[in-house]
Amino acid sequence: MKSIYRDLKIKGIITKPRGLKILEVENFNHIFKPYERFINYPSRKLNLKYIKKEFLWYLKGDKYDTSITKYASMWKSLINKDGSINSNYGQYIFSNDMFYNVLNTLIKDRDSRRAHIAILSSDHLISDTKDYPCTLGINFRIRDNKLNMSVMMRSNDGIYGLGNDLPCFSFIHEMMYVCLKTFYNDLEYGEYYHFANSFHIYEKHFNLLNKIIKEENVYVDCPRIKNIHEVKCLLDGNFKNIPRDYKFIKWLCE
Repeated sequence: MKSIYRDLKIKGIITKPRGLKILEVENFNHIFKPYERFINYPSRKLNLKYIKKEFLWYLKGDKYDTSITKYASMWKSLINKDGSINSNYGQYIFSNDMFYNVLNTLIKDRDSRRAHIAILSSDHLISDTKDYPCTLGINFRIRDNKLNMSVMMRSNDGIYGLGNDLPCFSFIHEMMYVCLKTFYNDLEYGEYYHFANSFHIYEKHFNLLNKIIKEENVYVDCPRIKNIHEVKCLLDGNFKNIPRDYKFIKWLCE
């Protein structure tokens, strides 16, 4: 992962969207290997508790659920006048059955190009809001007997944005893989392709970038999702009396 930050340091250019100075790389792309999901450097310690809370928040899929503000105050400034939060990605992935739509699309047509979840919409861009989702969409494909996933971002903060988004999207990738493996026994867990129109860090993190480049990523242990039944528990939000071997859910709720 260190190559991400080295490239940003070397190839980044200074620009000032909304008057905020950033170091930016346009058309950024990186391939994450299966289960490569945590950015955890000594200088940028990963807030694992927050990542778990954010993913549980996504799973509920309720755009009016503002409980996430207890764990990150920045969300308070993004609440719309009607009490909703646009960047609760769960509303686009889980509450409208798009997760199941992707699953059924790939069950019906293994080679489909339509297994897609759209997040940013024109309604966001023309609305009176401070919360414009950074993610354009998520696409799933089965190629070479692997379930690959692509995440397309309009904007991506490389320090905290990527650090929080990467695990959550990776969990969704794994959930989809575990479900599809029930139908395609020989299916392999593929790669996660990450694209960002603007990959950047803010001026306040320039010194942090210099420190990260000199450090090694610290491994974070995370149990794997056991089977489709554990995925169903995640989607249903029913975490009571779960089997002992549903270690991912137990880890998520710690």
